[in-house]
Amino acid sequence: MDRKAWIVVTLCIAAMIFNGWWMATHPQPVAPVAPVAPQQPIAKAGEIKGAEAVSSVSTPATASQAPAIDAKTVELKNEEVAYTFTTKGGGIAHAIMLTTKDLIKLNEHGKAAIGSLSNGAKSYDDLIYHIVEQTGSRVVFEAESPDKMLIRKEYSFSEGSGSNDHLLNFKLTLTNRSQAKVSRDNFHLYIGAASSLRPDDVEPPAYCWNNAGDAAIQATSSFRDGAGFLGFGGPVLELQEKYQNPARLRWAGVMSRFYTTLISPNEDQSSKLWAERFLIDHSSDAFKDHAKALSDYAIHGGMSLPTVELEPDTAKVFNLRIYIGAKIYRDLANIDNAEGQADRQTRYVMFYGYFSVVSRILVAGLRLFHDWTNNWGIAIIMLTFCVRLSLWPFQAKSNATMKRMGLLSPKIKELQVKFKDDPTRQQQETMKLYKEYGVNPLGGCLPMLIQIPIFFGFYSVLQYAAELRGQPFLGWVHDLSLPDTVGAFNLLGYHIDINPLPMLMGVTMFLQMKLTPQPQATDKTQQRIFMLMPFMFLFFCYNFASALALYWTGQNIFSILQAQVTRLWQKDPVLEKVKVVTEVAPSSPVSFSGQKNKPKKDKHQAPRLGGGGTHSKK
Repeated sequence: MDRKAWIVVTLCIAAMIFNGWWMATHPQPVAPVAPVAPQQPIAKAGEIKGAEAVSSVSTPATASQAPAIDAKTVELKNEEVAYTFTTKGGGIAHAIMLTTKDLIKLNEHGKAAIGSLSNGAKSYDDLIYHIVEQTGSRVVFEAESPDKMLIRKEYSFSEGSGSNDHLLNFKLTLTNRSQAKVSRDNFHLYIGAASSLRPDDVEPPAYCWNNAGDAAIQATSSFRDGAGFLGFGGPVLELQEKYQNPARLRWAGVMSRFYTTLISPNEDQSSKLWAERFLIDHSSDAFKDHAKALSDYAIHGGMSLPTVELEPDTAKVFNLRIYIGAKIYRDLANIDNAEGQADRQTRYVMFYGYFSVVSRILVAGLRLFHDWTNNWGIAIIMLTFCVRLSLWPFQAKSNATMKRMGLLSPKIKELQVKFKDDPTRQQQETMKLYKEYGVNPLGGCLPMLIQIPIFFGFYSVLQYAAELRGQPFLGWVHDLSLPDTVGAFNLLGYHIDINPLPMLMGVTMFLQMKLTPQPQATDKTQQRIFMLMPFMFLFFCYNFASALALYWTGQNIFSILQAQVTRLWQKDPVLEKVKVVTEVAPSSPVSFSGQKNKPKKDKHQAPRLGGGGTHSKK
């Protein structure tokens, strides 16, 4: 690959990284909004099905009704999660992750309890349930709606194959206690809310769903209060999706960078989805003075149940699962691959992207090395070196090709001068020169083409691996999922953090470019651009997770070592013309049978009687 092609490919990758960093770190600022008290649900008119009118499930208390009953809470707890259930809505008010130092609370900003049942999108269940059964691993709620619908909810820890402390079994039973047939298609389950752990987190919260294996996501950054780019389009305030038969919803949920809440029916079903974002009030917490506190959005949403048709005194049962916890690929894959259970594809919530196959291989290797060393930083270094070692033959061949290209550069420059007015002829002569000296101009591109999916796969694994959160390394790195900031200073009024690993990454990248063979530049401008590349990447990656800086630094050091070993053991290529072997056509014709036809030789024969000479035919 020539110098211009290298520049184009490198700048494209740099632009992609910069675009993702800029969008994640520069959301559109919004004006501060005063906290709004939760809106009380409004009673809706009953939906008419034939000659019947069915009222709302969540009807607020009126003056003529009995006084409101205070909600009660009950806790189910295992080694990793403490679930707090509430009788208001009969669901999970929040869940606390017990294995994290800061005790992460999921659904902290939720408008209702996870699993609460309502009569439509963006409405919340205010029914007060009764606890009819409770053990150390199971709790059962019951309530009767004003329209005589008995709602029974059973939550229990998962057991057996595919069980997980973050996975709950959720059995919902609807029993029609009225004297009329009920037909409803507007039952909705509230999934919960997700928010970032910090206002400046690189991954915004999102609503996600899986429809027959097609996983999709809509982040808070996809919503907007006004027009879009260059004034095109209008506000995007909510998500409304409808998946009816033959569409098959497998799960829906909300997620942040490291954590997710998913509700999954045990069988594929048609469903309607909704989601919207809302601002988080940081006026009284640790981030009240943070620069991005005024534009920190959370997201919440829900999913509908299939149409419910019940005759009097009949029941409908829905078996679902609720996952509330970290996005860890191995745990989600174990749940999906449980013996005797349907694959709900909850592992797709990782959203590794186009190179998900590469990411899954890398995360398996990362897990393996961590099991050996019990240190995530060392596991990253070991995996980096293994990947680079497997690419050694391709890199060595690329280096040799680049050296030969460098030797060929003067001749190419002569052709450029000679045929400067005839680009077509110039290209023809250049290709002829490559062929004459046996140089493949694309040979230097092969390692880069191989490394692009590996880079993006590694990026997805390290940037969004919940396993790395809170993991220390090298003494000063307290969290591999965050920048390794050790201090800060002010320069011309700007606050600048001191991050050692990205600085080391920039230095090693500069040394790598100095020591790795490069084609001779055709002009000084291209040389300057290449010399600036380490500083560009340093700027782009300065505030990325320290795990990514560690990976990049490790591969730079490996490349430097590889260049030194290659210099000692690999001979410098010599520019020689390729010997052209010309095939000589056979001197004897070949018969159709594949055997050579031998030429007839004139033999001396006795003259025949009657004349004709020695060559006369009979």
